[in-house]
Amino acid sequence: MKKIIILFLLFLQSEFVFANTQIEVIKVYDGDSILAQIEDNIFRIRLIGIDCFEATDNTRAHLQAKKFNLSLNEVLKRGNIAGDILKKELDNKKVFFEFRGIDKYKRALGYIYADNVNINQKMLKTSYCSVY
Repeated sequence: MKKIIILFLLFLQSEFVFANTQIEVIKVYDGDSILAQIEDNIFRIRLIGIDCFEATDNTRAHLQAKKFNLSLNEVLKRGNIAGDILKKELDNKKVFFEFRGIDKYKRALGYIYADNVNINQKMLKTSYCSVY
């Protein structure tokens, strides 16, 4: 509950102020989701506006396999590549988060910036992510 209240309070701040909130990336799950720390709080963050291939065998991965006429292994391979690209984009850089909301899975939604580059947009330029 504390995490949601903190996210809500951050959401009430202006976009300019919040866009300058530095985060520490703890883990990259795949090309569009990470685990991050803001002060003493740890959050799952979903990069808004993009959809990358899944890196784990789940329902969404099976749907992507069917949608793109790929094997499940190919979907997971592409998801892992997307995750590796995101790791490389965030590694050893100052990373900032611009909060835009909370999804139904209680993940923070928003934009990630590293070295003043919008990483959401950069990930869209790969062949492993599309507009969501």
